[in-house]
Amino acid sequence: MRHILFFALKEDILPVLEAAERVGPLKYVRMGNFLTPDFKEVSHGAEIPDLGKATMETASGSESYLVTEHEVAVHVRHITTPAGVKRYLLDQLFNPDTVTFTPAGIWNDDVVLHGRVATVSDSPIAQELMKRFSKAIRKHFTKVNAFWVGREALALLKAGKRLTISAKSPRDFDLTTAL
Repeated sequence: MRHILFFALKEDILPVLEAAERVGPLKYVRMGNFLTPDFKEVSHGAEIPDLGKATMETASGSESYLVTEHEVAVHVRHITTPAGVKRYLLDQLFNPDTVTFTPAGIWNDDVVLHGRVATVSDSPIAQELMKRFSKAIRKHFTKVNAFWVGREALALLKAGKRLTISAKSPRDFDLTTAL
């Protein structure tokens, strides 16, 4: 698995998404396990609802999106639960030409949860998407330890705010820097 971990607010991540989209049109489809096959798809990262705001108190629990080239079809898995309920799953299992994008971001005004771009796929399209995002993140963000940090998130770190994996995690897990 290849991944890029970052801390970003909306103002930080927008230039990254715009740079990735300039190479060629993309689409973002919300990942998850749903009761209906109605998946939210947007053509620009700027259209993601509440971009830069974490949707859960943990980075890993925040909403994620499959990202792929605009013309690539996105495939849905169907399962039936033991209780007989039909569910619709959207993930990378049937979508190798994708990366996952978890924007995460600010949680409760004083914590920034890390985001992630990742793929489990070796497909040429997935690898090219990783290169797009990596190039844009490296251009717009600063490397702090194992993370890439956007300018606004870095300002919050310097102001004493928490940059971490979970709002409930001990401060030992927070990003720190000697800037």
